[in-house]
Amino acid sequence: MNLTQYYYLVASLPLLFFDDAPPFSSRAWLELCREQVAEGDHALLSRISFEALRPHPDDHALWRAYAAWETALRNELTLQRAQRLGISPDPFLREAPFYSGLPVLIRETLGAGTPMAVEMALDRRRWSYLEELETATQFDLGRLIVYRLKLLLLERKNRLRPEPGREAFAQEYTRVLDIAAAWMSAASPLLDTEKRND
Repeated sequence: MNLTQYYYLVASLPLLFFDDAPPFSSRAWLELCREQVAEGDHALLSRISFEALRPHPDDHALWRAYAAWETALRNELTLQRAQRLGISPDPFLREAPFYSGLPVLIRETLGAGTPMAVEMALDRRRWSYLEELETATQFDLGRLIVYRLKLLLLERKNRLRPEPGREAFAQEYTRVLDIAAAWMSAASPLLDTEKRND
């Protein structure tokens, strides 16, 4: 059991809210943590992701608990989607404990409407579960694990929003126009010289 406390780091972190953009990237946050947490704790924080739910047996209990719940959530999604499609879910299921509330939670979530609305509803459920887990933490590695997972959720949610895509397109379009204008300004005297020589 890791009893290391990270009072200053935890106290200095900005609060995360589901409806806000992340205050910084998870990469920048990991760099901040590298300077302030034990090497083994930093290695764990770096390994944590939604893509690789493979906690080691000696990993922090909170990470193991979250990974088990997330796997059970995905299993229930698989079961209900396979049932709708009339296929066997067996090849897609992973070993996980049973959580009694998940079947109803997933049924309600899948009824949220569009695929985007379903993803947002699932992420809200994930956020709520992380907040439940967070209540048992203090200024320790468990709190940093919850922060890491919440930050990853916010980054994912931010990538799914159409506004950043439009903003990125507008910035790139403006950049291309500026380059074209600069090129035309630079080429203009040459074009004028060519016209006079004709």
